[in-house]
Amino acid sequence: MMKRLRRLKNAFYAGPRFLGVQPWRRGRYQSPTLTAGLWLYALAVRHLTMAGGLVFLCCGLVTLYALFTLRMPIYILAFSLLALLLTNLVGAWVFRPRVEVERSLPARLGVGWDQPVTYLLRKRGRRPAWDLILDPMPLPRFLSFPAGRAAVPALAAGESLRLTAFLRARRRGRYVLPQTMVSSAFPFHLWRQTCAGRGDRTVIVYPAFTPLEELALPTGLRYQSGGIALSSKVGNSMEFQGTREFRDGDDPRRIHWRSWARTSFPVVKEFCEEYLCRTALIVDTHALRPYFWEVWMQLEDPVFEAALSLAAAVADRLFHRDTIIDLFAAGPEVYRFQGGRSLGFLENILDILACLGPHYGEPFAAFRDDLIEEVARISSAVVVLTAWNDVRRELLEQLQMAGVGARAVLVTGRPKPPDDLPSFVTLVRAKDVLEGRCTRL
Repeated sequence: MMKRLRRLKNAFYAGPRFLGVQPWRRGRYQSPTLTAGLWLYALAVRHLTMAGGLVFLCCGLVTLYALFTLRMPIYILAFSLLALLLTNLVGAWVFRPRVEVERSLPARLGVGWDQPVTYLLRKRGRRPAWDLILDPMPLPRFLSFPAGRAAVPALAAGESLRLTAFLRARRRGRYVLPQTMVSSAFPFHLWRQTCAGRGDRTVIVYPAFTPLEELALPTGLRYQSGGIALSSKVGNSMEFQGTREFRDGDDPRRIHWRSWARTSFPVVKEFCEEYLCRTALIVDTHALRPYFWEVWMQLEDPVFEAALSLAAAVADRLFHRDTIIDLFAAGPEVYRFQGGRSLGFLENILDILACLGPHYGEPFAAFRDDLIEEVARISSAVVVLTAWNDVRRELLEQLQMAGVGARAVLVTGRPKPPDDLPSFVTLVRAKDVLEGRCTRL
């Protein structure tokens, strides 16, 4: 009994998980009042339609007014509205939807894209279902269905149906959608019954970026010997260097038969390892600390978002060059990822950029020494900066001293560049990046 009560208490304080992760919800509530209020809000959103909420509100106001004015028979109107709600509640329970629904979400989508969400429905039971609406719960703040939610006027018993709705995101990030549901407000559209289903709930939204047409990348002094053997063994081979006379221990499969016939002694082919370009992408996550109203309104930092969009464009350009990409990003957590060929894909790098948060301190202070030691073994680097100070100047100087060909880009929202900005740092306006005018670096 105590274990059951403890489980009920934990489930109560965990909140209504079918809502998903809302922007205003952080962790688990420990206040009974706040938790009860959250549960009332979730149940009202799940079961009350807009018309039903207005009728319920009018019923409550009329009831309060009737309590203070007993001489007027206005309480008859209150009882009429309450009877209407109860009748709709009974009717909605009788015609509740008995439907199996499965939702398929796109694993990834970009900002401003419309990606299809597929639903597979199958009616259970003997009665048909009317006025079905898919995913009636409110979505996270920056997700929406631009063409409306998927709906079915009627579904016969045993019938199966496949529907599609389009999902759009207005901001990058990782979102958890509400639980898959199908609802029906039949017959009076005041109270609706829901039926839970299966399906994915997590969506990762990429930062919006414009592909680069040109990226001038300096060449460093480091070469990655045996890069192909280390990075991928699919569809690659060593480079042919020439032929030489056969020696004891050579592989007979490398005999060059035409040269043997021409020279009258065994000749074998000789190969050498190819050298592969390896580039480090270093992303500065520094951002100015927002004011409390900016946190409350969840406003974006244009400089930080522009830097991530530019980093995504650089990663896209390097990926199409068949380059090994080493991503370094420091924020509340330090991210280190190597991608390219079979080690990873562009989507993995964009996943990190989509979930990367701003750092309100000095991000390079935490791992600058480790960064220099690691990048010193790489041939070139692209550094995307959001601020300029002595720490970043020393970082670029140490990269150049280590023989790394570094290309530095400073993303700024100010009209004038810093006074001490060196000539080898390219200045890019955040507005140009966000509006798609930055296509060459």
